[in-house]
Amino acid sequence: MKLIINYSSCAAVVALVAACMNAGTPVPARTSSAITAADAKYRIYAIADDSMKGRDAGGVGNFMMTSYIAREMARLRLEPGGENGTWFQTIPMIRRYADSSSTLSAGGHALALFTDFVPVRPTTTLRLGTTLRRSGVPVVYGGRLGDSSAMLRQSDITGQLIVFDAPTGANGMPTGVYATPMTISADRFRGAAAIVVAALDIVTPATAMSLRSRGAGLTGQDQSSSVSPMGLVVTRAAAELMTGAPLATMQPGATGMTANVNISFVDKHVDALARNVVAIVRGSDPALRGEYVAIGAHSDHLAMLARAVDHDSLRAFNRVMRPEGAQSAAATPTAPQWTLIRSILDSLRRIRPARLDSVYNGADDDGSGSVALLEIAESLASGQRPRRSVLLVWHTAEEAGLLGSAWFTDHPTVPHDSIIAQLNMDMVGRGGATDLPTGGPRNLQVIGSRRLSTDLGNVLDSVNLARTVPYNIDYSFDAPRHPLNRYCRSDHYMYARTGIPIAYISRGYHQDYHQVTDEPQYINYEGLATIAGFVRDVAIGVANRDDRVRVDKPKPNRLAACRQ
Repeated sequence: MKLIINYSSCAAVVALVAACMNAGTPVPARTSSAITAADAKYRIYAIADDSMKGRDAGGVGNFMMTSYIAREMARLRLEPGGENGTWFQTIPMIRRYADSSSTLSAGGHALALFTDFVPVRPTTTLRLGTTLRRSGVPVVYGGRLGDSSAMLRQSDITGQLIVFDAPTGANGMPTGVYATPMTISADRFRGAAAIVVAALDIVTPATAMSLRSRGAGLTGQDQSSSVSPMGLVVTRAAAELMTGAPLATMQPGATGMTANVNISFVDKHVDALARNVVAIVRGSDPALRGEYVAIGAHSDHLAMLARAVDHDSLRAFNRVMRPEGAQSAAATPTAPQWTLIRSILDSLRRIRPARLDSVYNGADDDGSGSVALLEIAESLASGQRPRRSVLLVWHTAEEAGLLGSAWFTDHPTVPHDSIIAQLNMDMVGRGGATDLPTGGPRNLQVIGSRRLSTDLGNVLDSVNLARTVPYNIDYSFDAPRHPLNRYCRSDHYMYARTGIPIAYISRGYHQDYHQVTDEPQYINYEGLATIAGFVRDVAIGVANRDDRVRVDKPKPNRLAACRQ
């Protein structure tokens, strides 16, 4: 782990690049107007340096990054698109975490906070209660979470603590992607004291870490007076203690023990540091320049681990056991797998010494998208401008629940109806053959491009087919009810829920996803530059149309839970 640099002032942006530079980091005299791998590499090494402390939304590192982006926009002489003639839109963000005094017991047995149970923090996309203090709450088994065939009487719902078995994925096995069915169940079982899901044993490591760490919310979002019920994730053993019997033997509606619940959250305001960066490339056509094609990426990541781990040991383990990083379920290696892990680690030890690592650098997630957007901005600033304007938005707090994009689409700095489409880039710096089975230089994943507008999907495909070497676009992740639910998991969805057509562009998960090993040396910079050029060309294609892309598909209910 490299030296962590403490900044005495958040405004010390001039020191950012110099402070972030370390041995081996590329240092060009000046970035070029063309989209190049060299420029992308320089920028990612700066923003994904350990000194940025993981760019936690509402933290100093993310503030430093947004300052850097704004300085670049000013250097390129683009038009500020934020509040009051600035580059920024402040997000009224709070850091929310479970009060350490929270307790839960059932049948006279106390359960341990963060070990046996974790309260689910409300966010903009997961609107659950924030306070529950009751004694003698009846426990009722509700079946498997998300199973619409499990019917309960209203008398089994009102005021009850409803325990659900873990939801089931497309392969019939329990899955850690439970947030959407939890939200749906919360709406369906409104009036219950709490929704409890027996999933803490099986959620992905990233989800488990997120549940146990401090979360985030927006000031003024609905609290427990108008949103119910409380959400809890528990171990299977804790769930069966509450129901008084193995879940596999129970029928929906069966009664269990009574529970004593005293759970609340603590909020801390961090909005002075949380902000979106917004810039405008003004269009060339006076009749159309008041309409915008938005391009976005998120500037935040996951901060730091509480305890450092050995970088190469983690990479060797994930190479074998978690090929999609935190997206892969945890498992214990077999003897042959341990042999392979040790072999990989030995090969790494021969080329470099061991080092400890505690920083979630987020080089790919979403340093790659943020830098691609910087490269697009510089290209558009120096070239022929499209007919419509291009709106460039670096959202904060994507990792905290899509908060920056939620705030921007609810409080846009340009008229909402003037945004005709949004292109979102998230994790566009990897995608090679060593990253995923379908990986390679032509790999590209696209989600949502025809969910609201056939025209947008047609433009994207036509731009791709016009390329000298087209991408092999993988639309499989866009399938309805896909178990990964990716349509709902990045900033584009906040635009889509308000009726703006979107396309989510990515190159997929890999072994370093949501790991401290997501570092600049593993990025494919040539591939990143190529992606940036492609997204720029799609935006230009949309911006230069005579007509705006039509919304010819049903718009979602913006207040309903997202379900792919």
